[in-house]
Parts: sequence; structure tokens; C-alpha cells
Amino acid sequence: MKRCICGSCIVINEGKVLLLKHKKLGKWMYPGGHMEPEELPIECAERETLEETGLKVKIISPNGNEEYIKDGNAVEMPVPMAIAYETVEYKEGTHMHFDMVYLSVPAGEKRIIANDESEGIRWFDRKEIDEIDTFSNVRSLLLRAMNIYHDFSKH
Repeated sequence: MKRCICGSCIVINEGKVLLLKHKKLGKWMYPGGHMEPEELPIECAERETLEETGLKVKIISPNGNEEYIKDGNAVEMPVPMAIAYETVEYKEGTHMHFDMVYLSVPAGEKRIIANDESEGIRWFDRKEIDEIDTFSNVRSLLLRAMNIYHDFSKH
């Protein structure tokens, strides 16, 4: 079984979350994917989001630290909203994903552009989350992200 470290972003804008209809899985998902050898998980999440949606994002960290803090040889990075351990079944075999899921907002232009890994891309409001075809853990993470974002945007 292949074990993968992944990075993902739940992108929220004006009370809506951006999701892709994943071709291989046939479900609505937030953007993300496998980490490249030279990447950090947060860099993977930002890269995958850009590749899959055309959006540059700004990470919102639950520890209030959206920037890298360097202290000698140590770096404190923004904390993911969640770390999901997922068994993912693909045609070519099973993957165990350790997915660092970050909460984010668009940084700059908000025009979305799908790539060939998805069958669709669009913004969903909170009411639609219960109706979409997705995995139960994804639905839970989306609702939690919307709550965190709502609380964050009050400040």
C-alpha cells in the first residue's frame, strides 16, 4: 500500500467554499494532492490549489500564525486546520493519505479555472454542503472550515 503525504486547501470566499468534482473519485472535493519530494505540505497545498483552480491563496491558520517564523535552523509554519488520515481507493491501487488540510482565502484575482483532473468546479454555500456527493469526512471538514472562517471573519 502506497503511503503519501498530501496538502489540501479548503478555500472560502464570501461564505462559499470552492470544490472540484474529482474525476478519479467521482466526488466533490477541495483541491489538493500528493506532496513533491522538495515541498513542504503547505507549499503542496498552495501549489495544488493553484494548479486545480487557478487561484492563489492565503492560508488562515488556527494558531493565528499565517507567516513562517524562522529562528536559526528551525521554522514555525502555519498549522493546518486538520490532519486527515485517509484510505483512498484508486484503480491502480490503494493509497494511505496523510493529508494536511489548510483553511484559506483567495489572494488576489478570484477567477477560477478548472484543469483536466476535475469534471467541474464551483462555489457552494453552507446549505448545499449537506446535499453534495462527497465523503462524510470531507463534509465534516467543510462544515468545520466554514465555522472557523465565520469566527475568524468577525475579527
